This record gives sequence, structure tokens and C-alpha cells, in this order.
Amino acid sequence: MIVNTFISDGGPIPEYTKVSLRQARHTNPDTDISFISADNQDIFDELNIKWVPQGCIGSELLREFNECCWFKRHGTPQTTYPSPELFWHRTAERIYYLEAYISQNDLKDVFHFENDVLIYGDLSTVPVSGKIAMMLPMSRNKSTFAFTHIPSPQHLHKVCKYFNKLMSTYGEQTLSQHLRDHVSEMSLLHMAFREWLVAGFPILPTQSSEMVFDPGSYGQFLGGTNNGHSKGFTDPEHFIGELINGGDLNVEFNDEPSVNGVKIFNLHIHSKNLKEFASYEKVK
Repeated sequence: MIVNTFISDGGPIPEYTKVSLRQARHTNPDTDISFISADNQDIFDELNIKWVPQGCIGSELLREFNECCWFKRHGTPQTTYPSPELFWHRTAERIYYLEAYISQNDLKDVFHFENDVLIYGDLSTVPVSGKIAMMLPMSRNKSTFAFTHIPSPQHLHKVCKYFNKLMSTYGEQTLSQHLRDHVSEMSLLHMAFREWLVAGFPILPTQSSEMVFDPGSYGQFLGGTNNGHSKGFTDPEHFIGELINGGDLNVEFNDEPSVNGVKIFNLHIHSKNLKEFASYEKVK
């Protein structure tokens, strides 16, 4: 099943989120989809998506997070497509809502992807471990929840518990100095990778690859960024960006994305222009 989120104080979900959901339903017509948000949305009925009221979910881990987390001070980045209020706090907080919902309902074999992500295949074909949560490495100090598999409640519970321990034990200054960057859910997730609390989906093609996954770099190259960068952008700090710059990766989009001839299962469209890359648009 799929469980996605948009944590806010209420109101409509972003338009690009609707494109992501339509793509998910197009590629997985029989998959159960739940969506956690403050308010119900018309698109949930349209796509047979179960609305999960944000206000009905809570946990001790979520309470602890809101006590020890300082991300609200980071505010909201200035972007081309307006970012949600308290962006840095909300992107981390949604992991705790996700954990609480999965735990409360004892859900297993759950996929979660971010609201600016498109998926291009049947989730039953995705190679998962089943023994550890799987997410996406991006750089030497950041990983992403852009496309995530959670085998059972305990796996995400361990990750959230670890995040809280890091924040409450070390605080902002120490963690920022250690990471050489501001602390976010991406940098905390990177530290969870190093503790073997999570594993990574493959992001780079090999001769035997059937599919790879996009932490954000392929989507930035194909669609640009929400910070004003045009198509063809690469971040040299990203594993993928470094290899594109070196001429080792040939990234293409012909109805679906590929790299060196290997299918890219998901695209993380940082520019938020999801409609340009949605395959359901091509079959109308």
C-alpha cells in the first residue's frame, strides 16, 4: 500500500501533489492509497484514496519530536513555486505522522513518496529487502525519503527514535558542526544510514540493473529546480550529479525516464512541474 502525507494547519494540498497522486493511481490502479492531511480533498474521492485526518494521529515519538526539534527556526525557503509554511519542520514532522499511522494500524509493506515525486511502474516490481526500511542516498551528507519502503512498524519506529535521540542529546550547534550543514530530515537520515538503521535503493545503473531510483538528482537534471535553475542542472555534491558532470551517465526522458538505458522508477521533480513528466497525461 501507499501512505503519503501533507502536514499543515489546513487548506488545499498543492496542485503538484494532485499530479503525483494521479500518476500513482495510473500506474497502480489496484493499490490501496491513504493520505494524511489536515483537511479532506475532492481528489481523494476521485482517485479512491482513503483520507486520514491529521488531527486523529498522535504518538509519544511525535510529542517528543515537537519538544526537541528546532526546525521551525529555519522557516520557509524562498522558492519559485511557494514552499509550504514551516517547510523544514513539516518535512521532518510528516515522518512521525507516518510512523504513528503505520504503528497504530500495524501496517506492513508500506511505500511512501514525497509529494513532488512521480512513479512509473507497478510497486510490486520494486526490489525491497523486507528486513530493513529502504530509502535513497543522495550525497555524502544527505539522504532522502523521496521514495521509501517500510516493511513493518518497528522499522520506521527505530528511525524516529534515533532522530529524537540525536536532536535531544546533541542539539543544533553540535549536529550542525558535525554535518557541516544545517540539520534537516535529510541529514538525520544520512546518519541513520551510517548506523545501518536503513538501507538504500540503487540510484546508479550497472550492467545488471533492471531499475534505479531518484533521490532528487535525476529530476533536477531533467526539470530544473525550484530555486530557479533550468533544465540540465546538476549539483556536483550529489553522487548522481558528479557522474553526470563526468560524462558517465546519459539521462533521458522519452515518455518515461532512463539512465544509460536503465529505467528510472521514480522522478523527484524539484521544480514542481510534474505535469510535464506525468505519463498519465500522455494517454488521455
